[in-house]
Amino acid sequence: MISIDDSTKIKNIKPLTLQALQKVFDLYEITPKSNVLLWSNTSKNKVSEKLAKTFLQRLNQLGCTTSVIIEKEKTKLGPASKKTQKCILSLTQGDIFISIGAGNRGYVEQNGKHVLMRKLMKKQGFRMVSLGGLDSIKLHRINSFFESFNHNQKEINSLNKKIKNLLEKTKTIKITCPKGSNLTMELNKNPVISNDGNWKKYSTNYPIGEVYTAPKEDSCNGIAFVSSAKVSGKTILPKKPIKFIFEKGLLKSTNSKEINSNLKYVEKFNKKNNILNWKTAPRTIAEFAIGTNRKASIVGAMICDEKTLGTCHFAIGNNKHLGGKTYCHGHFDNVIKNPTIWFDGKKIMTNGKLLF
Repeated sequence: MISIDDSTKIKNIKPLTLQALQKVFDLYEITPKSNVLLWSNTSKNKVSEKLAKTFLQRLNQLGCTTSVIIEKEKTKLGPASKKTQKCILSLTQGDIFISIGAGNRGYVEQNGKHVLMRKLMKKQGFRMVSLGGLDSIKLHRINSFFESFNHNQKEINSLNKKIKNLLEKTKTIKITCPKGSNLTMELNKNPVISNDGNWKKYSTNYPIGEVYTAPKEDSCNGIAFVSSAKVSGKTILPKKPIKFIFEKGLLKSTNSKEINSNLKYVEKFNKKNNILNWKTAPRTIAEFAIGTNRKASIVGAMICDEKTLGTCHFAIGNNKHLGGKTYCHGHFDNVIKNPTIWFDGKKIMTNGKLLF
């Protein structure tokens, strides 16, 4: 791991008192012998800097060997800085990458090609704790975001196992909600992934608490009403749920000007980068998931919103990292509150309450 120290850029930031932080260190097995790359960027609400300073303080207390990168927030899609890419590519077996960001963080390239982070982790043997999109958190909801760290590990493990076992046998999913959602999709043999903090299997982002898979890309049909929506660099919390209409796997329309504007921007970016199906790929159904973290709530940061117990979410765009077929720049999650869900005609959730 390359040695670098940008810690002076956050020297005047006051760390948080966050007792639940120890759960992160325990889950990801961060010890005094760990080599850690801590990456963060600036944010309007200062959440990413405060959290980075809190992690750094604990890493220093433990005596870890820590490299620190603090950069300005990126406002557009594109590769990470050369400094950041070089440091990430230097990570080896047993190293830990803690990424705490606001907005777009950028991606890694090798030989001019976008490298999927999970493939890089598997190839080089490092593990990653990812906390992103923090700039969107509403100031009055910051404490609620940190409450999600204080999860019940046994409950999440139990719920995730039950949902995973059911999803692995499921072929069709139907979702409704009190706001008017009526959405269907089909599954194939893509992996069903449990985000429970077990980094040895797959989990990378934090807070934890979801089970997800990639549906058949041409199978989604119907209407969804969304209470939290991801666009490039931020999460939208609309005053009224946003309407999505799907046909044969493609998002045909939405009543959100911001989402439509983001899709046009992403299409243009993908076309510029010679992505196959640059127009349809960002609109293609990419993911179905159920949140399982009782301590999480919808705060305006998708990394927390999507984990909230009593919600499900779907995504459009890239799903190669989930075992799907679609590759493009952009993966945009959308949360449905209080859903009623059927797996192969059997109801497994009613108005956000799991029936097991």
